[in-house]
Amino acid sequence: MTDHNRQSDKELYRTLDLNEDADQEEIAQQFRRLQLLYQPESLESAADRAYAAQKLAEIEEAYEILGDPARRAIYDGKPAPIVVGHDGEPESLTCANHPDRETLLRCNKCGKPICIDCAVRTPVGYRCNQCVREQQSIYFNALGRDNIVALVVGFALTVVVAPIVGFLLGRIGLFFGFFIAFIIGSGAGTLVARIIRRAVGNRRGRNLPYMALAGIILGVAPGAFVIFILFGPLPFLMLLLFAGLAIASAFPQLR
Repeated sequence: MTDHNRQSDKELYRTLDLNEDADQEEIAQQFRRLQLLYQPESLESAADRAYAAQKLAEIEEAYEILGDPARRAIYDGKPAPIVVGHDGEPESLTCANHPDRETLLRCNKCGKPICIDCAVRTPVGYRCNQCVREQQSIYFNALGRDNIVALVVGFALTVVVAPIVGFLLGRIGLFFGFFIAFIIGSGAGTLVARIIRRAVGNRRGRNLPYMALAGIILGVAPGAFVIFILFGPLPFLMLLLFAGLAIASAFPQLR
């Protein structure tokens, strides 16, 4: 679709389910509501997750334009708003956090003047740290106990599974052991991540992935030590390969 057609039929307003005369606060509130509504991780069906991910991408693309007054004005075919001083030149502002720094940049949510060091680049434009943390507070909804739950579940799963996997890989043989560890490691990580996510009610937290990671590593360590003592270095290395791939797969899914 061309830019002209997008501007003529106001597709982005329909994506956010908004009227064209909505103010910036309404646009921001609607974006937050839709962003929470279309979280793929909260859905069980793979088809539903794929649909939600596609919708979320469309919503974020629409807000990237409509959430920025200047870009919205261009999209609407209006002159972009420019703040000018008494002399007719663009107004030079002072950073709210660093009064000795001049800037032309504002947070695209609250409008506070910010310098480049204070600006946080987000998918919807530059924002100040306070607005970013407010948005994260909506996204990160974990309870206080969820970090401990993630640690304990990650440890409990791997402390039992690690020695069994190491033993089986060692019995399979050198070539097939490394090959199978490489094949199933990522899948095991995905399974562990799903179990941990379910244990914490699919909630998210800033520290939750790191606590889960710590539990997984602590759980693997005893099994790896036992495998090394009983069966030697090769099964030990196979187990490390399996654990490394599992961790690499689980961690992004817990963020």
